[in-house]
Amino acid sequence: MIATNALSLFLFMIIATPLLFMCLLFIAAGILLRIKFDIKYRVLISLAFHLNIILLVTIIVTTMGWNTGIWIILVGVIFINYFLAFDSKSLTYIMAFLELILLILLYFIHKDEAPLIPSAIRGTIVVCSIVFAFFIVLRLSMFADVITSSGYQQIRKETEELEKDSKHDFLTQLLNRRTIEKTLRFELVANKERSGNTNLVIMLGDIDNFKKINDTYGHDCGDEVLKDVASALKKSFRGKDYVCRWGGEEFLIILPDTKIEFIHEVSKRLKKQINNAKLPDKTPVTMTFGMLICANGVEVGFEEVITLVDKLLYEGKQNGKDRIELEILKKGSDA
Repeated sequence: MIATNALSLFLFMIIATPLLFMCLLFIAAGILLRIKFDIKYRVLISLAFHLNIILLVTIIVTTMGWNTGIWIILVGVIFINYFLAFDSKSLTYIMAFLELILLILLYFIHKDEAPLIPSAIRGTIVVCSIVFAFFIVLRLSMFADVITSSGYQQIRKETEELEKDSKHDFLTQLLNRRTIEKTLRFELVANKERSGNTNLVIMLGDIDNFKKINDTYGHDCGDEVLKDVASALKKSFRGKDYVCRWGGEEFLIILPDTKIEFIHEVSKRLKKQINNAKLPDKTPVTMTFGMLICANGVEVGFEEVITLVDKLLYEGKQNGKDRIELEILKKGSDA
């Protein structure tokens, strides 16, 4: 836009001084649009660009004749409608059609008029028009790349956010049940094929006396306890471990490829982290866990694992709460 106005300014300075002020206004507007550019103003910028070119080409051709060659820029603008497309395809097609009609009208009305400027200057103007038309197409193709890239990045960001939301619990931001079920099924198959002295550990935990917490302090407090426990669980385990809100106040944790030494270490760390979460009366939060250790090579199904850890959790509740009930499955043992 600025380049086209610069060419127009050159012509007006030579032949049509009264129109100089209008051209300067267009240059100023072009600079402002360039400085204030924002993707959300794309339609406004596109419209301003088209109207600017249409008006300048019309003024120059009607005052100086068709032979100035300035119409070449309008031809370029017609072809770059793809790059400066409006949000509505129909509006884009209408704009291109109107510009084409204008070009045809200007040709038939002014093609036979005697040139008002010397042939040497006309040749220079034609060359400049071709160069500017090429420059416009080049710049606007880059402009289109920016818009396309920005749009793609926005879509990718929204897709990633939707994918994350579909895999995570809204309140705790832990993995949700559907996601962890797929993960556990995969890890059970992988563990069957593993060898060595590591284990697959599955833990099912439940916040002790959670109903009483809700009844005593309200559901808002209960939600805060859930978030505090989720944070404590994430701090207790490794980056490669999976922590999930299984449902209500229950949490499922998967520890793949785990050595016995780490299991003892994480049990102590887990109790300490959870006790750091406090109720309004400063009483520490406690949890009971069922822990199933599957040695490498063990073949056990998803439903069997869930049944076993749920049974262990129940035993932990029966045995006084705030504890971990443990069972080890070795290769060749019955699940």
